[in-house]
Amino acid sequence: MNVWMLAINGIVGSAIGGITNELAIRMLFRPHRPWRIGRWQVPFTPGLIPRRRDEIAVQMGRLVQEHLLTKEGVKRALAQAEMEQNLSLWLEKAARGWMEDSRTLHQWTQTLYPQAIDENGRISEHIRLPVKQAWEKWLQSRLAEYREKPLRQMIPEAGMAKLETALEEVSRLFLEKSRAYLHSPEGLQTLQQMIRGLVGGGGGMFGGLVNMFLGDEKIIGKLLPVLDELLTNPALARKIYEVLRVEADKLLDKTVGDVENWIGSEQIQSWSDAAFYKLEEQVLRWADKPLSELLAPLRGTVTTVLIPKVSGWLVETLEKNVEKLFDRLPIREIVTRQVEGFPIERIEEMVVGISGREFRMITVLGFILGGMIGLVQGLLSLLFG
Repeated sequence: MNVWMLAINGIVGSAIGGITNELAIRMLFRPHRPWRIGRWQVPFTPGLIPRRRDEIAVQMGRLVQEHLLTKEGVKRALAQAEMEQNLSLWLEKAARGWMEDSRTLHQWTQTLYPQAIDENGRISEHIRLPVKQAWEKWLQSRLAEYREKPLRQMIPEAGMAKLETALEEVSRLFLEKSRAYLHSPEGLQTLQQMIRGLVGGGGGMFGGLVNMFLGDEKIIGKLLPVLDELLTNPALARKIYEVLRVEADKLLDKTVGDVENWIGSEQIQSWSDAAFYKLEEQVLRWADKPLSELLAPLRGTVTTVLIPKVSGWLVETLEKNVEKLFDRLPIREIVTRQVEGFPIERIEEMVVGISGREFRMITVLGFILGGMIGLVQGLLSLLFG
């Protein structure tokens, strides 16, 4: 009889301990909503987590902002070399996918926006017309912006230096080409004709006397050395340069509006249409080439220069602006709202999925401890009862 009493005490104690622990675990989440009998709310409903979800959401937001996702932690993560390296590897992988793609730009366009190309293989009018209008608007805005500015201000210093060099080169080449022409058969013939015209074309008394005593060849033989010396004289080259420089200054002092008026609006519009048409034709030629072919010239530059610079710039920019980003990003409010709107069933599923084994061990431990307590109580009853 005593043995049966001990067994019953152990079984009852074990059941109480196990069921109590299981019920306590269940009451963390359930019931999800309060139970009511009329206006009276049943105690301990809803469960602990559903009842305290708003407070939990606030505490989780504070925890994430103050301890998990902090400015210092993000700065340390960005400062690590692996961050920039991993970003470079990701960008390189993405770029390699583009540069090895065998599809043409036309095929890409057809996939992303089938209406971009019409049935004749031309850019569709509903794309071409807005682009052309934007092109003309941009051109007119640039002309309006620079209309009152002289051409001199439109040329950079390097361009002005090149202009000076070009004027000197033109002066030198003019004299060299003139000297070479005078020594050519055509130049000699022209010079002979000029001499004949100068002395009366070989007619009259003065012309006859000149031809009788000198002749064309003798006159040319006397004149050519003089002309050679004149054409090789640096002073003449400098004089020609100065004349060209004065004319260039006059042109550079003109405004863009003066040049526009001189050319004419119709001619400018014609050039604008021609440039847009050439650009359109070039785009269509590019569209028939594979992306791998189009990007092939850039492969080395992209992988060795562009991607490292972009990766370094992104990491550096994030490091410099992480505090501003955190100040403008309401992390606590975002986390709080997310937790508040998260279904309690999903929270229970996640927690049980992560800690299900531990919860079962708590229940088992309740059974064991309850049984042990029941047995101790039974022994004490037998000893002192």
